[in-house]
Amino acid sequence: INSDVLVPSPDTLFQSKELHEQSSIMQNAYMKADNNSNEFLFKSINKTTTQKAINRHWVEWHRKFTIPFTCLIFFFIGAPLGSIVRKGGLGTPIVISVILFIIYYIVDNVGFKMTRDGVWEHWFGMWFSALVLLPIGVFLTYKAMNDSVILNVDTYTSFFKRLFFIREKRRYSLKSVVIDKPNYSEISSKLSDLTERLNSYIKDYSSISYKKYWTDSSSDEEIYTIKRDLEDILNQLSNSSNHDVLRKAEEYPIIIKNVRPFKTDSLLARLSMYIFPIGIILRALSIPFDLRIINDLKTTVRLNGELDALLQNKYATDALKTAQN
Repeated sequence: INSDVLVPSPDTLFQSKELHEQSSIMQNAYMKADNNSNEFLFKSINKTTTQKAINRHWVEWHRKFTIPFTCLIFFFIGAPLGSIVRKGGLGTPIVISVILFIIYYIVDNVGFKMTRDGVWEHWFGMWFSALVLLPIGVFLTYKAMNDSVILNVDTYTSFFKRLFFIREKRRYSLKSVVIDKPNYSEISSKLSDLTERLNSYIKDYSSISYKKYWTDSSSDEEIYTIKRDLEDILNQLSNSSNHDVLRKAEEYPIIIKNVRPFKTDSLLARLSMYIFPIGIILRALSIPFDLRIINDLKTTVRLNGELDALLQNKYATDALKTAQN
């Protein structure tokens, strides 16, 4: 290439032309640009239309499999609902099923539109609703096989009452017909034994160590036994014909079980114990529940003494009446 040769610029060449030639050049350039623009627009529309047709093809192809699979999932949702829901008759499972179907309809339409517009991959968009419902079906089926109370309203009511420290009150009414009359002497002896166990538990559990909280299950077993024995005593007293005894029995608090995030001495419990600061945080969150248990047990000890004195007086009065007769 000879560097000495001067190449005129396009503007210089354009300016060197006559006016009518310049006008012709401008018109030709405009027409070519317009033709190219229309051609690109046509190809773009054609490509979009073709892609939408391909997407619709994949939508219909996947629907042949997703709809039967979704029907199968709904079977594994509806059948467990019928066995899990204990109250509400036929209406409650139907309402829950309708809600789940509405959720499915919304999610399925989202997946369909995303697939149709090419935003999501066709396999993901069309199977999205099934992927959402599948864990629900598996979960409900598992709970139904294990006779779970997950959809029992009383379960959640009891949970929130424990969470917000809402106390339930005992109610004992005077029975017109009593088949099994309470043995006050035997109950008095049981109260004395229960009081000793309560005092021992309060002393031991009030000073429980961090390690024992996660690994020692004896305290859980003991509080369960105490709760069971107390309820047995109060059930016997519910047959009493004495108003004072019934009123005193109503003052007893309903003792809750130990609140722990994981089962004592389980793998998760030991991991929580050693992983800082998870174990400390969980232990701190359980302190209010522990304090409630201790306070309820102390109240039970006090009421045991008052009830025992009342029963002793009642027993002495009955013995005196028997002797006089």
